[in-house]
Amino acid sequence: MTYCIGKCKEYKALKPTGIGRYAMGQKRCNFCEIFIEIDDILCPCCSSQLRCLPRSRKGKEQYHIHLQTN
Repeated sequence: MTYCIGKCKEYKALKPTGIGRYAMGQKRCNFCEIFIEIDDILCPCCSSQLRCLPRSRKGKEQYHIHLQTN
């Protein structure tokens, strides 16, 4: 069983303005309930897999538009 030990707070990401979190490279840990900036795909705190793509349709559309413009 995994549990949050608070180490993820060191990597906490600030919300960007004008662009989505996932487009900026931020990832979300569903277990710790926090967005973090890290290159790994596992949470440094609880070792669960990080979510790298938005779940909502609107978020996915914005993410793909951003990828096409870059």
